[in-house]
Order: sequence, then structure tokens, then C-alpha cells
Amino acid sequence: MCRLLIQLFEPTLHTIRSLVEVGNNHSVAGLPITHNMNDMVCKASISKLVLPSSSQVYHSADEWYAASAAMHMAQLLFQHNDLVDSEDDCRNKYVARYLFHLLAKKGHLSAFGFLEDNWSAQSQSLELSCSMPCGTDSFRLWCDDLRPQNILLDHHDNIVAALDWEFAYSAPTQFSLDPPWWLLLQLPELWPSGIDDWSQVYEARLRTWLLAMEDEEWGEGINFPANLSTYLRESWLSGRFWLDYAMRKSWALDTIFRKYPG
Repeated sequence: MCRLLIQLFEPTLHTIRSLVEVGNNHSVAGLPITHNMNDMVCKASISKLVLPSSSQVYHSADEWYAASAAMHMAQLLFQHNDLVDSEDDCRNKYVARYLFHLLAKKGHLSAFGFLEDNWSAQSQSLELSCSMPCGTDSFRLWCDDLRPQNILLDHHDNIVAALDWEFAYSAPTQFSLDPPWWLLLQLPELWPSGIDDWSQVYEARLRTWLLAMEDEEWGEGINFPANLSTYLRESWLSGRFWLDYAMRKSWALDTIFRKYPG
């Protein structure tokens, strides 16, 4: 899996859009269809009209963060059932989404957890070494549904195929600089013992994963300021992992915001 993620990181794309098949070729020409957008329509019965226009093109990471934050607010406004328990609960969820949207529009979220982060509490207490990726004209292929359950192996445990790419799109490079959530297979917001316990167990697994990533990086020569393993490690230490996870998942945002307000 380490090698697969390294291979996915290598090609760069110029805009944030989804892959469209044209004849025998593919191009980055469609609206990004994320797992979260699909859940908003199919599970929460939110109108497609709430989603970004199919002609919308995103040219920067900041634009995509702001669009994602706006969709989180739309989920609160248009999901009719099972989202809020009380007036106070609704107010807290509104505040979380408002702050995310405000920080996204100011361009702060794309810098969070990097050397350029000069606004968060973490930036005052951590010594970070990794610079933020270019915010324009350099995005990476990302799949919301990439996980071990969608990987096929041969008899020698070698990866022969990765399946279910319907939620694949070019995304901010920041996403690819976070460690994968699926090291524990179970989503943190669904972990039976709570998100704190998930974090403790995950951190132990992450140490093993980073060692494997360092082995795979040897001799790869990726054209990037630092090794991916260094970026992954600092993402976890700074909390950038949680920020990007919350940006991709409206239904996890509130749990994460309460635990890791930044």
C-alpha cells in the first residue's frame, strides 16, 4: 500500500476536477464527485441543486477548502432529520461550520500544520519543518474510497488491482500528505470506544506504517521538498490529519471539532 500511495502522488494535475472518460482516454474535466457529496444526496436527501455547479472549476486548494466548508453548512441547513438534538446542539454545529468557512475563505486552512501556519495554536508550540504544497496548478489524484477492502491481491500478497474509483478526483495535495485513516480499517467517528481511543491505537499503527513508508521511499526520488513520510508524521503531530478528515466528511466534522478545535 505504501508503494501504491507513492505512485499516486507522482502525477500532478492542474485543476481540481474529476476524471472523465472520453473515447479511450481520460481527462480532468468533470465536477469532483466526493463520497461526502454522494452521502448528502443519497443518504440525507439533500437536493443536488445545493451542490456546486457541474461547470465549476477549482484552481486553488483554498477554493476547494472553501467549497467543502460551504457544503458542510448546506448539510446543516438542508438535512431534515437526525442531525440536531436541541437548539444548543444546532447552535454549536452552526458555529463549527461558520468558523471552518471563515478560515477557509481567509486561506488559513490550506496552511494549517505547515511552516507557513502562523495563526493556529499548534504553530506556536510545535517545531514544524515541512512547507505547504503549491496551492495552484499542482494537485494530486485522490480517491475518497481507497482502502484495503478495495484492494485485490495475488497468491503472493502482491497488489494487482485497486477497485471502486467512482469517488476519484484531483484534490489539494494536502490530502495526500496526511497519513491514511484506514490503518485501523474502522472510521474514527464509528470506533466503539470513541475517538480518543481510536487515536491512541492509531498512533501505534502509524509508527509501523511510517517505517514501511520510509523503506519504500528509499531510492524513489520523489520531486518534493521532503520525504512523504516526514509530511505524514508532521500531519499527525500538528493535527492536520484531523482538519483534512473533517473537511471531507460533514458527518464527522462535529465530533472532530469538539475534540480537536485547533
